[in-house]
Amino acid sequence: MILKTENLSHRYSSSWAIRDINIEIEHPGIIGLLGSNGAGKSTTMNIICGTLNQTEGDVYINGINLRKHPLEAKKQIGFLPQTAPLYTDLTIDEYLVYCAELRLMEKSTIKAAVEEVKERCGVAHFSSRLIKNLSGGYRQRVGIAQAIIHKPSLVVMDEPTNGLDPNQMIEARKIIKEIAEERTVLFSSHVLSEVNLLCREVIMIEGDGLFFLIPWMPLIITPHPALC
Repeated sequence: MILKTENLSHRYSSSWAIRDINIEIEHPGIIGLLGSNGAGKSTTMNIICGTLNQTEGDVYINGINLRKHPLEAKKQIGFLPQTAPLYTDLTIDEYLVYCAELRLMEKSTIKAAVEEVKERCGVAHFSSRLIKNLSGGYRQRVGIAQAIIHKPSLVVMDEPTNGLDPNQMIEARKIIKEIAEERTVLFSSHVLSEVNLLCREVIMIEGDGLFFLIPWMPLIITPHPALC
């Protein structure tokens, strides 16, 4: 099981953002997380990636409990948040080496890993350029590169094409599809057409964290009874 959540819930102050979410994802490919702004997509993704501690419930990455064994679980996760976590005063090479070290990769493997993700994401010809001098599309490519440099089995992307122009969106989609040939990509958006272009299965989220499925795309989802 690549990703499993059990009764996942989170409350901000007195309001529940998501409530009793149960998800199971077993196969590689692109899984869409579709919902309007404020529906709970980012909350769910932040919890799955370990950047937000849930109020209740558990997350398992390849069978590893994220709360009990965070370091081991996070080695299996790549994360691209809505705003890519870039250090713009570094070159692409410097930044990707730094990200590899943060992921506790073996030093002997870092150079080859950096070269591989630069080629895959189409930024190798800008290796020595400062990130602050890149266009928005190329910055997003660097953000994708940092998310896959350690070869995670689950890559979580929060609205990765948001703010890109049409050509940049096409290029980003191509990279995401290539990544999903080898691993699972959990991809969020509030744009139905974007999800429709990329995803083989879709999870819908609306209201107070209510999850349900587009009927012809069967993932295993169990909504909280009180919300039905």
